[in-house]
Formats: sequence, C-alpha cells, structure tokens
Amino acid sequence: MKIAIFSDPHLGYARFEEDSYKNAAEVIRHASEEADLIICAGDVFDVKIPKLETLKKAVEIFKSAKKPVVAIFGNHERRAKGYVNPLQLIADAVGIRLLHGESIIFEKDGERVQIIGMGSVPDEFAEEALKKVLERCALEDCKKILVLHQTIKDFVPGGEGLSLAFLTTLPFDLIINGHIHERIEKGHILLPGSTVITQLKKSETAPKGYYLYDTKEGRYVFREVPMRKFYYKELKFENASPSEVRARVEALISELKSKEPTCIISIKLEGTLEEGATLGAMPKAEDVFIENRLNARNLKERIASIKELREGKDIRQSGLKALYEKVRGKVSFDHEVLFERLVEGPDEALEYLLEQG
Repeated sequence: MKIAIFSDPHLGYARFEEDSYKNAAEVIRHASEEADLIICAGDVFDVKIPKLETLKKAVEIFKSAKKPVVAIFGNHERRAKGYVNPLQLIADAVGIRLLHGESIIFEKDGERVQIIGMGSVPDEFAEEALKKVLERCALEDCKKILVLHQTIKDFVPGGEGLSLAFLTTLPFDLIINGHIHERIEKGHILLPGSTVITQLKKSETAPKGYYLYDTKEGRYVFREVPMRKFYYKELKFENASPSEVRARVEALISELKSKEPTCIISIKLEGTLEEGATLGAMPKAEDVFIENRLNARNLKERIASIKELREGKDIRQSGLKALYEKVRGKVSFDHEVLFERLVEGPDEALEYLLEQG
C-alpha cells in the first residue's frame, strides 16, 4: 500500500493566496496518481474562519482527489469546544475522514494499516493529551501510523511541546507531524513542511511537495511538485551610499526576474551605510520583499544602552549628557539649569528659555 503525506497548505494565505490554492491542488493531483490513500497533517486553512471563497476553493481542491483523504485539524483551525471547525465543513461536503483522538483501519489487497490522528492541542497539554488518545485507541496488529500537528521542541528551541525522546518511545511504524513548515526527516518521524511559502526565509527555498510511504517496504521518498520559484538572497555592505545599495538591489532583482519572471524574491540587506545616510525608498517589483538590516549593529547598541538605563544606570546623568550634546555651541545659558527646568515640566522649561531671551 502506498500513502501520500502532505501538510500545511494554509488555503487562503493572504500574501500568496493564489499560490496556496494552486500548490495544494497540484499536490492532490500528483498524489492521487501514485497513492492509495492521502493524509493531510493539519492547517488546511490559514485562518479559523475562512472567507466563503476560500471554503469554495477547498471543496474544489479536495473533491479533485481520486483517492480517500484522511486529515486532522491544525492550530490555525482549532476552535473552542462547541464551535464549528472549518475543516469539519469541507470534510462533510467532500468525504474527508477527519480524525481527532480517533483511529481508523484502512485495508487494501489484504493489507491493513491503522491510522490514529490527534488534531492540534495547546503545546503544554500535548503529551498528556496524546497519552489519553493512545489509552482510548486500541492498537491493532498491523502497520500503525500516528498523525499530529504539534510543536516538537527539538526543532523549535525554547518552545513547549513534544520531544523526539518521547515520540520515539511510541509503538508506531511512522509518525507524521505538521505545524513546522520546514521539511524534516528523523528516522520514522516525518515533517512534510508547508506546501506554500509562509515565511520569507532561506529554509523556504527547499522543494515542496509530499512524501510517498510504502507500507510493505517501510520506506518513504519525497516527491517534489513544481511550484513558483522562491529566491532568498543576502546582500552585505560596508559604509555604502544609498545609491550603491539601490543599484545592487535593482541589479539582483533584474537578474532573478529574467530567469523566472513570476518568481518570489526575498532580499536581506546587512552591514552599514555611510555615516549620516538613510536608505530611503527601495526599488519595487511584484513579489519582491526587502528586509533592511543595515546599521542594525548601531540600533542594537542603542537598545543595549536603553537596557542598561532600565537596569539601574544613572538616568539623570545620561539625560544631562544627551541635552548637552544637543545644545553645545548653540546656546549661551546653562544647560544644567535647563535640564532641571525640564524635569520640573515643560512650562517651567519654557519660562526659563523666555527669561534667557
């Protein structure tokens, strides 16, 4: 038996809405040709209450599947108890088997595969919730697959959630996890990643698609699905003029767009501008995103300085020094007196200034 596995299509994602529909439809089309069953590991939608146009697109996309579809809901679809989950709506409309704390057996040519699914729960409760699901779902004597949509701490440092150490103790032949948009393989634990670009960072340049899992052989392969090209580039500068920065950015955009006219481009600017310079408006082009980190070090130093003040440094002396730097060589009166009047209030400061003419 062959099972296609994908995750996080984020249908209706505002920045690249049409890509979210097209990419998901292509994954379903390709998977239908190869697999006996299709699994989606959550975040079918990008928001908890999608617009009607997005729901209509979702129905069309999943109706096009020529093989059965099993899905769980993700954190973007999770709603409070008693409220309708948007995935429930299309599941009922197109026959998707939606799992949350449930188990199903899928059979083909005498082979049986048990699939247990748990939709997204708050990360702090994930391990306990999963243990309860496993107590409730009797494990069958066949291939077993677990489908989740949770944070895995090993891949998200500092976050709460499940750990690889815990997951590897569970009695499953394959564990599928959504939520993390980067594609990751860790033994029998698979993270398919998202089918649409949602974060303009380097890891998103990796191919997107789905996994094809052969239950008899216990092996999986990744199947890339052609999608719009995404470029992530970093440009470094040292004491550059704004015109130099703009020229290099324009040249890079022109080069990449000549290769792939419809491509998405993310450019990160790092380093320093010449003293006193500000960057100003940058070149604009469709689906081009520029992150300006120029002079970030100076900004970092200023933030550190503010932090020092908050941690108990002499605020009065720092303020007095800053005022002196501003008025040095421009006024004849005593800047310390002006500072004291400013501390008292704006009216007192104005009165002092008027006294000095």
